[in-house]
Amino acid sequence: MHYWVRAFASDFSGTPPQPRSGHTAVPIGKSKIVVFGGLLDKKFLSDITVYDIENKLWFQPECTGNGSDGQVGPNPRAFHVAVAIDCHMFIFGGRSGNRRLGDFWVLDTDIWQWSELTSFGDLPSSRDFSAASAIENRKIVMYGGWDGKKWLSDVYILDTISLEWMELSVTGSLPPPRCGHTATMVEKRLLVFGGRGGGGPIMSDLWALKGLIEEENETPGWTQLKLPGQSPSPRCGHTVTSGGHYVMSSLNPSLI
Repeated sequence: MHYWVRAFASDFSGTPPQPRSGHTAVPIGKSKIVVFGGLLDKKFLSDITVYDIENKLWFQPECTGNGSDGQVGPNPRAFHVAVAIDCHMFIFGGRSGNRRLGDFWVLDTDIWQWSELTSFGDLPSSRDFSAASAIENRKIVMYGGWDGKKWLSDVYILDTISLEWMELSVTGSLPPPRCGHTATMVEKRLLVFGGRGGGGPIMSDLWALKGLIEEENETPGWTQLKLPGQSPSPRCGHTVTSGGHYVMSSLNPSLI
């Protein structure tokens, strides 16, 4: 049986994050959830708050590390992407005010040190409302977003060891350009669900991108999935979480 249980402040120690939207929250191993950035009223944030799962404790680590302009950590932002691999949290893009961002950062959560990364190859354009997911334990795949002028449908692969980006050429019918969608690796496929694009209605379509695992030697290609059963309603700015063969989607009504 599955059921909801509401959590209250009295269930935890420490100070939880301020209310916000457009932030990210990624699991690091099995012991930590790292919350970064977001938008509070009209203020863009750059703070880090961590939830220690075992000790039911919220805390704010003192981070070090300098970027190209001397600041510690990324500039304040919201609607960015964050992906965890091992003890590292990778941050790309987002928005600060009316400016779309294209900078690239990593946070080492073992020593709480930020590093601004210089990457190579086919660099993605600045964007917000994109979506990304880890491929196995070395690469990141990112799809779509909004660059301030148009909705995007491009796919980029990042090798987190060489820091080289590659724009992926894919076959088959392409998903309509979009932002505010989700992109989640489930087994060997990237599932893209929902979002908004082209000035049209909010979407509820589901697409799968295969051929991302090099060992399979398969040509990357999109397939639209039409599954039996009750499908989720159209949505944008939502989340999707995978667990084994299953995915769970939740709605963010504030963006509809």
